[in-house]
Amino acid sequence: MKYLVLFLALNFSFAQSDIFDCARTGTVEEMEMFFTTNPKSVDALNDRGSSPLTLAAYYNNLEVAKYLIQKVDNINGNSKDGTPLMAAVVKGHTEIAKALIGAGADPNLTDANGATALHYAVLFNNQELVSLLMDANASAFMKNDGGQSPLDFAKMHNDKTLNSILKN
Repeated sequence: MKYLVLFLALNFSFAQSDIFDCARTGTVEEMEMFFTTNPKSVDALNDRGSSPLTLAAYYNNLEVAKYLIQKVDNINGNSKDGTPLMAAVVKGHTEIAKALIGAGADPNLTDANGATALHYAVLFNNQELVSLLMDANASAFMKNDGGQSPLDFAKMHNDKTLNSILKN
């Protein structure tokens, strides 16, 4: 009995306090507990308007992100922080970006600044993500609120490979 109480206490102390913490640093098993208790919780928004999937993508919690991709109502859930795909791209998390695109994430959605995931991939000079997004039919010509397209950003980098990827 003493060991059971200790075991339960240890498990409780390591459990995530809310679904958003779980999205950042939790496990699939912990996320499953949130989902089983309240299936709608995976679509909840935190005080910044970010979903658990956006947070999992931003913090590179790959297994939780893959789990959430299968459970959320909308993998394109957009907030003032952008979409889950944008979060993955901004942080350079290629595997999560691949999973999102494979599940149908829209690479041409815009954030509060009118920027797309491709804008961010080019801005951070991430050729692998630029190629991935272009293969997913991202537009190199969409302009952000500042009037700049991903192609404009690429020209500023003066990177021949990046410009070549965007022009093909």
